[in-house]
Amino acid sequence: MIAWALRASDRLFLGAAALLSAGYLLSIAAQVFYRYVLEAPSPWTEEMARYLFIWSAFLAAAVSVGRNDQFSVPVLVDNLPPGPRRAMQIFIDLAQLGFALVMLRYGSVIADRMMMARSPVLPIPQGLAYMVIPIAGAYMAVHLLCRLLMPGLRSKLAW
Repeated sequence: MIAWALRASDRLFLGAAALLSAGYLLSIAAQVFYRYVLEAPSPWTEEMARYLFIWSAFLAAAVSVGRNDQFSVPVLVDNLPPGPRRAMQIFIDLAQLGFALVMLRYGSVIADRMMMARSPVLPIPQGLAYMVIPIAGAYMAVHLLCRLLMPGLRSKLAW
């Protein structure tokens, strides 16, 4: 049940990241069109692209960490015997969980503080751009807690 819910939420996060990436690409295309075809640069396209890119990257990274698919150099861990290998994986998961909790805590603080600031070009609070940090941190933390508390779950979430 938990594996199914995590896979479904992974699809939701990745789908949102894909849509945001498409918006990012459309915004960049509009920026090129305005700048080189109309010869009238539009400042909103650059800012929109930046915010969409930030959101898509953080959402996809949260799924990547949850599936244990982030960049790593496994040469040390793979050459350990099974007992120490499991201990090292637990240590790595705990370190990642600590980082995810820092993202959740301080990302929330920054997002809250930035809600009063307006974006220079777009009529939205800048805190919306920062809101993805605690969201991604919370999602990473859920995945990592499930992985730590239910070791058999790791294989069920593999791509």
